[in-house]
Amino acid sequence: MSRNTSNTIINIAISGVGGQGVLTLAELLAKAALKEGLNVRVGEIHGMAQRGGHVVCTVRIGDAHGPVIDTGTADLLVGFEPVETLREIHLVKRGGYVLMSSHIQFPVAVSMGKAKYPSNDEILDTIKTFTNKIIEFDAMEVARNSGSSRALNMVMFGGIIGTGLVPISKDAALQVIRESFPSKFEKINTIAAETGINKVKQLL
Repeated sequence: MSRNTSNTIINIAISGVGGQGVLTLAELLAKAALKEGLNVRVGEIHGMAQRGGHVVCTVRIGDAHGPVIDTGTADLLVGFEPVETLREIHLVKRGGYVLMSSHIQFPVAVSMGKAKYPSNDEILDTIKTFTNKIIEFDAMEVARNSGSSRALNMVMFGGIIGTGLVPISKDAALQVIRESFPSKFEKINTIAAETGINKVKQLL
């Protein structure tokens, strides 16, 4: 898939749980876009609890006038967890892409036995009513193999670059990582991002 280098607006929604690094990912993506000389707008919505609650961020690359992504207009929905992906699936446009980590983080209600977690088939069937372009892999496993489960957001960052949907180069993405974290985290975060890039390219 070739990189999108047109002047059109690229809408990206990122959905996950507080504490997974969703906000950091959005910030890094914005910094990388700026490094490429692109305009960018970022928005964020927190759930009821900052840690463990639902979090969604929006990143709009191009000449967007605001950070809000309307229903059915996201070119890419990035889900850190299957059910968290479903929460925002209404945002993806027809023919848009979903990049989803298959690793499950059970909501409190499910852990307490007050709710049922849907099966993977049920989740995928629902997503397919919106789009068939689904890129799914266990990003948590990739993060752990890279050296730390806390690098999950770096794997997803790399995954976004790997889709080719954003006009951001691998070099710009890795440079932003180097500039944004202490040197002791640089190796793990860089490995996680590079692995995410390669994983998604293999799946396309």
